[in-house]
Amino acid sequence: MEKGGELMENATRNKWLKYRFMETRQLLPYLPETRLMTRDSLWNLIKKYRHVIVKPIKGSRGSGVIQVSSIGNGEYAIHYENRKMTIKGKENTYQYLKRIMGDRRYVVQRKISRPTVNKRPFDMRVVVQRRRYSRLWEVTGKIAKIAGKGYIVSNISRSNGTVMPVDRALKKSSIRNLSTKTLQSKIDRVAKLTARRLESFFEGHRIYGLDMALDKNGHVWIIEANLFPILSHFRKLKNKTMYYRIMKYKND
Repeated sequence: MEKGGELMENATRNKWLKYRFMETRQLLPYLPETRLMTRDSLWNLIKKYRHVIVKPIKGSRGSGVIQVSSIGNGEYAIHYENRKMTIKGKENTYQYLKRIMGDRRYVVQRKISRPTVNKRPFDMRVVVQRRRYSRLWEVTGKIAKIAGKGYIVSNISRSNGTVMPVDRALKKSSIRNLSTKTLQSKIDRVAKLTARRLESFFEGHRIYGLDMALDKNGHVWIIEANLFPILSHFRKLKNKTMYYRIMKYKND
């Protein structure tokens, strides 16, 4: 297999590898600090940010994602699936996480405090594409994924969440300091920057599905990049315009 093909195969579901690809001067302001999961990296990031997300390197659809928060007095709040619990002490907390993780490799990432719709956090799937004979990247679809009740993950099948056009979610959200138009422009700009960076590693690839989030101040964050994004979210919208545009770009 050619080197490029090997690279694409290895990176298809590897969150850590893709994070390292994106860790450049241009994109660093939009990447939540992420480290390979070890005892030291967990406690260093918790000390720095108080809330972290622990997730499998090769997980998909929100599987295995755990939120860990320091709540003071040596206690840590764990939010896994739709279950919440409090554990006393670092070692007890780490051992509990190890039981969930098993033999899988994980990363630990700064938690982004996402805006909410109806008190439920949301992030976005942003699709960036180029036509077969074009070098120009375009954002062809954006959709808000709203977590189901009691869940932290926005994957709609795992959390029984909902989808909504991004402009509508932004209007209903808790972000108040920037206009919807300004926010969407920022999302598009960062998405295209990301696609151009990934293009240098995945030559010939023409579509990326970026999981992106805004924090409550309207700052854009890249949560992760998918090389072969599932597009069924867009079919759930009443207006199928974005879905048809995405499919047209795939075939052009």
